[in-house]
Amino acid sequence: MRVPWIVKHPIQTKYLLIVLVAMLVPTLLIGLCLYHLVFRLLASQIIFPEAIASTVVPVIERVNGVLAVTLPLVLAALTAAAIAISHRFGGPIERLESDLDRILSGDLAHRIQMRPDDDLGGVARRINALAEKLRR
Repeated sequence: MRVPWIVKHPIQTKYLLIVLVAMLVPTLLIGLCLYHLVFRLLASQIIFPEAIASTVVPVIERVNGVLAVTLPLVLAALTAAAIAISHRFGGPIERLESDLDRILSGDLAHRIQMRPDDDLGGVARRINALAEKLRR
């Protein structure tokens, strides 16, 4: 069965936004600081003697090239990491809710299945025990 990484649950959206903001803000600040440095050097290039300017300008162009290539890659990697982290929260909750809906619809023999490393495993075991008591 294919696992959907984006689940239709508000908690995943909430954590996705938190993680994205927590990762993107420092990344963008670093990028802006580098660009500020580059533009400051370019602005003061007029003051540089020709010998210094001929060595500084290629370095600035190289930094711009590296930033132009790496920043989109970093943003894509951060977005993928944010989706994976938010799925870790939202996925088990969505599964728990769908299993609870099935039990509430009258299928008291249904048991909630959680992965061993899911944080909601204890809750699932207790709900399974409750459903078993109600079934008797």
